[in-house]
Amino acid sequence: MIVTTAKTFSHADTIEARRLAANWNAAFKERRKRSLQKWLQETKEAIYVVSEVGDKLYHPDLTQSFHFHPSMAWLRVQRIIKGSKDPMVEAMKLQWGMSLLDCTMGLASDSIVGSFITGQNGYTAALEKNKYITEIVRKGLQVWREELDTFNQSMRRIKVVNTDYYSYLKEQTDQAFDIIYFDPMFEETQESSVHIAPLRSFTCYDTLQPIHVKEALRVAKRRIVVKSSFPNQHLEKLGFVFKKRRKSASFGYAVMEKEGNTYG
Repeated sequence: MIVTTAKTFSHADTIEARRLAANWNAAFKERRKRSLQKWLQETKEAIYVVSEVGDKLYHPDLTQSFHFHPSMAWLRVQRIIKGSKDPMVEAMKLQWGMSLLDCTMGLASDSIVGSFITGQNGYTAALEKNKYITEIVRKGLQVWREELDTFNQSMRRIKVVNTDYYSYLKEQTDQAFDIIYFDPMFEETQESSVHIAPLRSFTCYDTLQPIHVKEALRVAKRRIVVKSSFPNQHLEKLGFVFKKRRKSASFGYAVMEKEGNTYG
């Protein structure tokens, strides 16, 4: 891994790039107006670019960079404002003031929508195992701006944590979050988003196991929700039930209610 700055950079960018390189045991190298594509071909290494407007991660085998973008979250929030129902929100039964743990952050699209719904009295934490993705999305959530202040505030409120979800869950108290959410990267996905594609070279493919579900049930106050390709016999064997999904959708939301849940 090489850490550098954008062609136009500040002294603060250089300091930040050096800090990240040291933390990641990576090599910091000055940009010196080098072409990234040529640099990637020469080194065959991933290159992390620090910029005050948003960091980017380049992979030698890809033409696109991985960078933060709210992706579908912006469109979903606009639809919600106009009165449309969001399938994820419905599956979670998410409401104002609730707490949500997104165990598989990725680009944080679901976390943003969740934070928008739970509002300033709620709490959303998002976990990401990959340290490079974590840093890019953490910064992106703080600097990206849309024309709606409540949307921007929703991004700023999200607590981003670089960790694997099983370790994090084991550290939490019983019923620490109302909703526990998983959106594992589909091994056979129908997702065609240009924002998701570069993520696949850096993401971790973890399959939900009984030990993960056991911890999630302990930490959840209300329910666990998993976004998954449909059908999914593995999730059904674990005890999840798929909620009604749109006929045109290639995925659905599987739900496991907390036993004895009387909160709705």
